[in-house]
This record gives sequence, structure tokens and C-alpha cells, in this order.
Amino acid sequence: MDRSKSLIAIILSFFLWADVFGQQIKVDSIVNKPATKSLFVNAGLQYLSDLTYAGRRDATSVPVLLPSLTLISKKGFFLSAIGYFDLNGSNSQTEGISITPGYVFSFDKKKEYGGAISATKYFITDNSPIILSTFNATIDGQLYFNPANIAKLTIAASYRIGKQNENDIINDAELSKDIQITRSGKNNKGGFKITPDATLYAGTQTFTQPVDSSMTVLNNILTPASQTTPQKVKQYNLLALSGSLQLTYVIKTWQLSFTPYLIKPYNTNQNGLYFLFTTGFNVTF
Repeated sequence: MDRSKSLIAIILSFFLWADVFGQQIKVDSIVNKPATKSLFVNAGLQYLSDLTYAGRRDATSVPVLLPSLTLISKKGFFLSAIGYFDLNGSNSQTEGISITPGYVFSFDKKKEYGGAISATKYFITDNSPIILSTFNATIDGQLYFNPANIAKLTIAASYRIGKQNENDIINDAELSKDIQITRSGKNNKGGFKITPDATLYAGTQTFTQPVDSSMTVLNNILTPASQTTPQKVKQYNLLALSGSLQLTYVIKTWQLSFTPYLIKPYNTNQNGLYFLFTTGFNVTF
């Protein structure tokens, strides 16, 4: 699961809610009622059974707890801070934080077409077991298309700046659909919904190419001083296919969620499918 993508998805869904909420205040407003808020605060806590990036996971990765705090402007600007606490038994500890400023926009009043841009700076300890420990920063952008709320197509690109100058480009294409099961609250914006999702990841990721043993023997004969250590290789490849089913329950300004994932990595030594899940809550005030 891509952490930055999930953050922007939460912010996008918040803006859809905030727009309806703001319109309701304007309709019912009288002299004694306060003006529409221009700045909102969203606080959350999320548990991830295995923190991944673009469908890839680290062999030493551990479950993590992510507290978050986001300031969101009605104009579309936001500033988010996320903490990383690994749950590694007796070795559990705080691994660091990330700071993400960004901007969410739409091309139409119904918010059926839009996107987001953001940049994230990571402050993660070098010896951390989480996969983000090699990151210095990322620059992210995405566009979404959701005509008539039939299905939502999101395309995204991320430029990852590594601590060792190993920079990568990651792209993903996501198809999702919100299905409202029950409705409650004002404007029927509360209740229970499910969101099936399929995401395809591709990009460059630096990896170590194993040495061909037959070529090693030949090289040693022809050039005794030749280097036979593995070499780092970078190329654009299909990275992973992810399927998930998000379960969300909204109670006024509270949102509770649980999402199981099945992920199939490609072009890596990680064979077969693997499972992970996320669960948590966020509240806006």
C-alpha cells in the first residue's frame, strides 16, 4: 500500500464532505450563525500490518502505527505531519516523521475531475526497519476522473529521492468504486460504504543484479582481477498489482476504516501473493 496515496485519498474524500457541509451552512445561515470555516483540522491514527511502497515490501519490515495531523484549507491547500512508530515487540520505537504540504484541486463544481500535488520530506532514522528509511523526499502528483460517479480512475506519478542518490520514478493506475450500503446523518453523508479497488504499479526501482555463476568462472579465467560482485541495476518495470476492499463507516465527522489488501509483486524475488491490512480512524474539527 502506498502511504502517500492513502493520505491524499483521505484528503480528497474530506473535500467532498467539506463542500457539501459548507453548502449546507450557507443555505441555513442566519445573522446569529457563525461564518463558514476556512480551515479544518483532521487528526487520525492508522495501523498497518506491513508498510509497503508501490507494492514492494522490505524483508525486515514490521507493523507500524501512524498518528497523523493535517491542516486543510477550503482553498485546497493542506499541510500534513505523520509519525512512524514500529511495533517490533520489545524493540518497538519511534522511527521518525514526515511532513507533506500539498494542494488538492478540481476542474468542475461537481468534483468529478480533479487531482492533487504534494511533496513529502522524510525524517526517518537510517537504521529503521521500515521501507521508508531509505527515502529522503518524494514529489507526488495525481489526476482523477469520476464521471457521474460510475467509477473512479486515478493516475499518479511519484519522483522518489533516495538518501544515497538512488532516485526512482513510480507510476500507478487505480480503478475504484464507492458503494454506499447504508446512509445516515444530515444530507445522508454518513453511514457504511465499501470501496473495491485495483491498482497497477510500474516504475524504476534500483535493485541488485545477481552474478551469473558461469560468467564468473569465465571472467576469472580471462581476467583474474575482474570484479564479480553484484551490480546495482535500474530499469522501468511492472512492479505490482494490488487489490483491496476498503470498509468505511462515517459518523458525523468521524471516519472508521478497515482495508484488506492482496498484492502480487513482479520483477522481484518476492514470489506469490502476500496479504496485509490497514485499520484506523480520523476525525475532522
